[in-house]
Amino acid sequence: MPTPSVLLYVTNPMFSYELLISNLSEAIMLFNIKARLVFVNKAGEEFLGKSLKELKDKKAAELFPESRVIPALIKKTLDEGRFFDLGETDAGTGRSTNSEIRVTPYYSTDKLEGAVLSIRENLELSEKEDYQFDSLLYLIGSVAHEIKNPLSGIKGAAQLLKKTARDEGESECITMILKETERLNSVLSSYLAMTRKPVFNAVNVHEVLEHAFKIMGAAIKAKKVQTVRFYDPSLPMISGDESKLLQVFINLIKNAVEAMSSSSVRKLEASTRLSNEYMVIYSDHKGLPQESKKQRWVVVSLKDTGSGIPEGEIKKVFLPYYTNKEGGSGFGLAVSKKIIKDHGGLLKLKSKTGEGTSINVYLPVREIKA
Repeated sequence: MPTPSVLLYVTNPMFSYELLISNLSEAIMLFNIKARLVFVNKAGEEFLGKSLKELKDKKAAELFPESRVIPALIKKTLDEGRFFDLGETDAGTGRSTNSEIRVTPYYSTDKLEGAVLSIRENLELSEKEDYQFDSLLYLIGSVAHEIKNPLSGIKGAAQLLKKTARDEGESECITMILKETERLNSVLSSYLAMTRKPVFNAVNVHEVLEHAFKIMGAAIKAKKVQTVRFYDPSLPMISGDESKLLQVFINLIKNAVEAMSSSSVRKLEASTRLSNEYMVIYSDHKGLPQESKKQRWVVVSLKDTGSGIPEGEIKKVFLPYYTNKEGGSGFGLAVSKKIIKDHGGLLKLKSKTGEGTSINVYLPVREIKA
């Protein structure tokens, strides 16, 4: 949780409290006695996606339009002069967040002058879930590798038999064998592709995302889906495998478009942003936090207005073979999760039946080696 109070011993007269607060990783916002914003640090500007100049004098209800809790806590703090904590909540900024929130009264010479709101975003990761996923993919890759070699032998033998087929019926049977070996070989190649490590280069996320939209252009037009983009032009280049990231974005856009087949409103919103979020790793048995570390992320969000996913199904969507689509392989999201994990990133999905699905792709900002 954000620290409730900090005692500072300052020996340097040039020490700047504002500089200190501006460099904190938590979003810090100061509201005056009328509950209007008077100051926000850099992390707060990033969290809200606007500058202090744009945010100053706005009320909490304007800053957090989808949250009733935060404005209420600020009012309560100003009325009662005490602090309040709220953990694991959506801050209500219009994008999905998992935040720890604290509202603290601000006093000056024993007089209540306002309220300080601090917000820390967390990304939760279960070691047990991650280990099970890796183990399953390793098993699939090992089995695929073992099958692929004898399958090549079967195909070669069938090709030789076809040349000496005695009649049409025999030729048809051999043709069926060849066709099925090709199909199985294609499936095995998909499995083996998941185990191939990415080749890292400098990547512009916006270019990859736009390429994916171009490839899916015909399907988007056929389904009459409206696409909206909100890109942050200040995003840095990331270290990644462009072809693999393209595969991820194509899979996610394809899923979103297909999910909107029966929707009256068909809208796909893509956005990008920079984020300072803590990654909290939970233990595999007691569910207690084991590690918490700060990471700077490039976040790509895709939000659709489709049919949504039932709550009981959300945890299953990244499992290999899981699909509700006719003719689906159940490998699109599993492959996507593996690719993003190989990049040191995370996929976070939120969905509600009848209200659509949003998925956030977190890619770490790292030094790009020449």
